[in-house]
Amino acid sequence: MKKLTVQSLSGLYAIILCPLLLLAVSPAGYLNIADTKYAVFAVLTGLYCAISAILLIRDRKTDLPRLGVTQVLVILFWAWSLLSALCSPWPGIALLGGDRFDGMLTITLYCAVFLLVSMFGKLNRNVIWLVAVALALCSIVAVLQFFDLNPLRLFPGELRWSGREVRYNGAFLSLVGNADITASVFSVGFAVMWTYGLLRKKPVFLLLSAVLLSVIVCSGIRGGMLASAGGLLLTAPLLLPLKRRGKTLVYCGIALAIGAALLILCLRPMGGTAGELHRMLHGEVDDSFASGRFYIWRHVWTLIKERPLLGGGADTLGQRGLAFVKSEADGSVLRRTIDTAHNEYLNTAVNQGIPALLFGLGALGITLFRALLAKTTAAAILRTAVVTYCLGAVVGISTPANAPFLWLCWALLEAELRQLPAPSTCP
Repeated sequence: MKKLTVQSLSGLYAIILCPLLLLAVSPAGYLNIADTKYAVFAVLTGLYCAISAILLIRDRKTDLPRLGVTQVLVILFWAWSLLSALCSPWPGIALLGGDRFDGMLTITLYCAVFLLVSMFGKLNRNVIWLVAVALALCSIVAVLQFFDLNPLRLFPGELRWSGREVRYNGAFLSLVGNADITASVFSVGFAVMWTYGLLRKKPVFLLLSAVLLSVIVCSGIRGGMLASAGGLLLTAPLLLPLKRRGKTLVYCGIALAIGAALLILCLRPMGGTAGELHRMLHGEVDDSFASGRFYIWRHVWTLIKERPLLGGGADTLGQRGLAFVKSEADGSVLRRTIDTAHNEYLNTAVNQGIPALLFGLGALGITLFRALLAKTTAAAILRTAVVTYCLGAVVGISTPANAPFLWLCWALLEAELRQLPAPSTCP
């Protein structure tokens, strides 16, 4: 029997976590799906960290991999978040987490996963295949829900997808839960599937990526569309068999196309999202833009300025009195407490302070900058996934149902880069 090591355990962790986190639901369906996802992530990750510690002690590791700049910045991100939680007016929520399960305990698990996997992990082809199967099952459930069916009785009672935002507050889709979170996960899945299918010449993965993108479009979640399209545009030229000059020309072409699109939007009034962009290009900004996110961002920025260094503590935005107020057609007023900034970067700044945001962005930026020169298939897949998630995070929400995929892909990308030659030796 092969001896269990931290390296093999890290591979096993990814193989178990990714598909299980995608597929995990309880008999109560959407009524407690957030709790279910969190329980799966917390239990598996807690076991992974505990067993890893035991294995490291057993083997008396004295030649541990050195911490790189990225790992140091992640440790600083964690330490500053802990300081923020300890100094929070709501230390209990900040340490253990509130309704969003985004407290210091969860952040500690994220950082622990990153440190362990980035030093001992490696992308395994089996993970991609298992994730592909899980995403295919999730897509089947989503398509059935578009036809107002209720597979696995995820919706309680007579509620269905068509009743979203009308018969019930919010929107839920597939086996992930909240439709925005589903779009976030599907956009990352789309990035992984199309990159792997293209580089390995596997049509079935390209087909699955098309299905995932179709689900995102049919759901109408603009954040998922932004992340998928942006990730594709930013990373696809890096996969082309062109020299540096050729890739530069491709990026110039993309920039010109975007410029032309913005010019058309500026000159021609349109409806929907295009209409909002048209008004923004003319200097008109309304709080209703981006499904009310501009209202939330403006008020969150005010809270950031109140406590710029330490924030309110992890997962405490809902305790700071911020509410979304909307007048209904019948004259009534809807008041909804805001417990997330609907922008993961602002959310970190308001909860854990601007220094924590800078540490996190610095670590991510260093990894992605180094990944630009990486030539391996694994680096290309993981780079595309991380870029796609980061774009979606501009209008997204971090939860244990989607954030673990960022931390795991980021850690695997960092692990891949640590095994490559220094940039100066790359062709």
